[in-house]
Amino acid sequence: MGGLPTRGRPPVSPPAGTAGTAGSASTQRSRRQRFRQWRRRVKRRLKGCFGLSGRAPEIHPAVVPIIERKRTAPNSRSYRALVAEAEAGGVPAAVVHQIQLDVARTFPAIPEPSGNWGWSEEAADRESCLARVLMAFECRALDSLGPRPQKSLPMLLKIRRSWCGPGDGDACVRTPLMRHSVGGEARLWAEEVSASNSDPVPTYVQGCSMMAAMCLGFTAGREEEGFWIFTYLMEDVLGPEFFSRRPAMMGYHGDKAALAQLVASTMPELAERLGTAGLAECVSALAARCLLSGFVGFLSGEPLVAFWEELLANHWPDYPRLPLLLWFTGLVQHAERQLQQAPSDELVPIFFRTVQSASRELPRGWRPVLPLSQPRALELRQVSQEAQEKYRQLQEELNFKEMHAKQVSASLDRSAAQLADALKLASSASASASAASAASAAR
Repeated sequence: MGGLPTRGRPPVSPPAGTAGTAGSASTQRSRRQRFRQWRRRVKRRLKGCFGLSGRAPEIHPAVVPIIERKRTAPNSRSYRALVAEAEAGGVPAAVVHQIQLDVARTFPAIPEPSGNWGWSEEAADRESCLARVLMAFECRALDSLGPRPQKSLPMLLKIRRSWCGPGDGDACVRTPLMRHSVGGEARLWAEEVSASNSDPVPTYVQGCSMMAAMCLGFTAGREEEGFWIFTYLMEDVLGPEFFSRRPAMMGYHGDKAALAQLVASTMPELAERLGTAGLAECVSALAARCLLSGFVGFLSGEPLVAFWEELLANHWPDYPRLPLLLWFTGLVQHAERQLQQAPSDELVPIFFRTVQSASRELPRGWRPVLPLSQPRALELRQVSQEAQEKYRQLQEELNFKEMHAKQVSASLDRSAAQLADALKLASSASASASAASAASAAR
């Protein structure tokens, strides 16, 4: 029978039992990535042929001084040196794997260009660019853990060291941490340093990829400049305690306590309906989605960019993370009327969904209306710091109990082994005595 001609061939389903394998998924992902790169190249060439290429997008003017300040800071290793170390195995294999997974699902959550923010259409291979930025920062964060193992340095890293440009000095020849390639020695070093280091060190968690992608948007996808913006965000705005390794995410847990107090004081009727336990549960669930990703994929496009401009502007030098709390509370306040209409027994379960739905439908130009005085900001910072200290003490107590339990278990194992050896020795001695007695009786 006749019919309309189809465009191209229909997709062929794989045979039963072969779909969904890791190899085929990896091959398809690689093909899609190559196709996207080819499409960008063709698009650039066509624009050039017709004189439509124009100027490359400029860096957001608000972040230009930040980039120069971080790049020229004393004892700061160059981005090239950090990337070379990361590519030579300077990042633990588990972290590299997680970064690759997160980068692949980051860009669908990134908003469309808005104002001076946005990735350039000329940016090639965005996923690889983002992955390099994240791994380079992980190397920079690992530097603060102290001296690294000097054994088993791969030849690849020795070759890559020659790539480091002038100005790196001795910092360019530092040995990377390779927990997956050096072996047990590096793992023991990392555990020992992490356990003894009192200063929190940033660590990679899910959500960092979205934050890094937003930072690169302020530089129109320029890789090195975006790295320095991301470094400024992690080190100067969020602070090393926000994503600390040990105790884990100490600053984040402290800010959750400050958030609960701010929400309760701003919306007392809603807080009363939720109750203390319900408020803590709702704030914790929503904070995990909003704070750890910088609201990326949660806020609608234009308000999201406005939030990031405010966050990087650092209007609150005494508490740089305060915009996270203000926008979080503003979103809950925006959805308060809907939440008040919900039945009391369903308020906690639908809290997250209601705020999320309201956040995605925000109009252009929406901003939180939440006046806050300087004394109140300092009070919230104090609440966060006190909660961080309590969290740190609790984690230390738990670690001490775990170590004590391990020591007791090891001591019991040694005692059991010694008792078993003693029983074997006694049994052997008894058998020898019985044999001697039998031989004597036979004579």
